Amino acid sequence: MTLARGTRSQMTRSAQRKISGLSRLLPMALLTSLALGAAEHAEEGHGAGGEHEQTLSSVLMHHISNSQIDHPLLSEWGVSKAVVMMAIAAVGLIVMFLMAMRGFGSGAAPKGLANALEAIVLYIRDEIAYNAMGKKYGRMFTPFLCTLFFFILACNLLGMVPGSYTATSNLNVTGALAAMTLVLIVVSGVIVQGPIGYIKHMVPAGTPMALAPLLIVIEVLSLFVKPVALMIRLGANMTAGHIVIIVMLGFIFVFKSLLVAPLAIPLAVAITVLEIIVAFIQAYVFTLLSSLFIGMVIHSSH
Repeated sequence: MTLARGTRSQMTRSAQRKISGLSRLLPMALLTSLALGAAEHAEEGHGAGGEHEQTLSSVLMHHISNSQIDHPLLSEWGVSKAVVMMAIAAVGLIVMFLMAMRGFGSGAAPKGLANALEAIVLYIRDEIAYNAMGKKYGRMFTPFLCTLFFFILACNLLGMVPGSYTATSNLNVTGALAAMTLVLIVVSGVIVQGPIGYIKHMVPAGTPMALAPLLIVIEVLSLFVKPVALMIRLGANMTAGHIVIIVMLGFIFVFKSLLVAPLAIPLAVAITVLEIIVAFIQAYVFTLLSSLFIGMVIHSSH
């Protein structure tokens, strides 16, 4: 019995030393695989039939890149993964709201899905639009803000489905959403203040005339910096989480050992739950900042 316990103790210490060695080699192995992955992915005609083994970096690039759909009809029109996911999000939202509005106008209190959507819409109107723009303009911009929130949220959540693509991780998509906000900022400012008043609001009252051109240049630059910040913030946040999840799961295949699984899988699950929370937060932040930027132009005295 004593000999058996001693043997088991030695085996346990040996396993611990192996795991400890793996943990020390983990960062180096990851960096090495990422560095060599691009070169291996670029090689053509490697091996029989021109096939080569996928690396962690190639899997990452395949997941986060917005490639075209390999279909005769769709590829002819240049339809990419982001376009498909945005179409699914748009159709899904239309169907969801049509289902929620079936009892609209009947006088009965909303229940279930209709009650949940109404609560979100009222929150966006009362806590975001009204606070940033006041009731007059807040009611006007509530449909736009609700559309932003639900569309971004739908794209974020669809990206969590295995095998899908996060449209909001693509800067073309987030740039288009930010460009809409930029157009509304300029158009709202010109309509509310007038063309001359919109230019005047860039120069605070009492500013020396010598500094007026410089302030106008700074204000114009800040006008374009706002949508750029919206674009990069949403795209970067939605891309980073997916990369971390893939890297965590990729450790198992990098080391080709199940000893990493008890650590990699719980971490990947925890980050996945965090990504779901981030999906809601990023939709909220984009909507909130858009309302603030528009409200700053409408109420320039603030």
